[in-house]
Amino acid sequence: MINEQTEKMTLNVNHIDLGKIDILVENGFFSNRSDFIRAAIRDELSKNESFINTTIEKKEFAIGIAYFGAEDFEKAIEDNHILDVNYIGLLVIKKDVTLEMIKKSVKRMNVKGTLIAPKEIKDYLKSIQ
Repeated sequence: MINEQTEKMTLNVNHIDLGKIDILVENGFFSNRSDFIRAAIRDELSKNESFINTTIEKKEFAIGIAYFGAEDFEKAIEDNHILDVNYIGLLVIKKDVTLEMIKKSVKRMNVKGTLIAPKEIKDYLKSIQ
């Protein structure tokens, strides 16, 4: 099952910063360490929102959750349309998609966020970046 709301991350924090976070948690500023980290991330994203929005517009990123199946790539091949995908969020390439379909229909697939695809397809897409 795919969790479409969150992605798990591992984060290394030095001992002093971790202790400071614990003080804030113990004193009710945040409910737990994860809550603090999510708030810090949202704060940084907010501070840099103008730059992010300009970059998204300039590079023509689509945003959200998308699923690409064999029918999508078959249509691109049939229409002789080569895909150049810029995506932010979660992009899932379904298991019915073959590497051969990707090779025939994709120029580039630039995903900022999470790409879920069969390993051979992920490896190929990395090689054409």
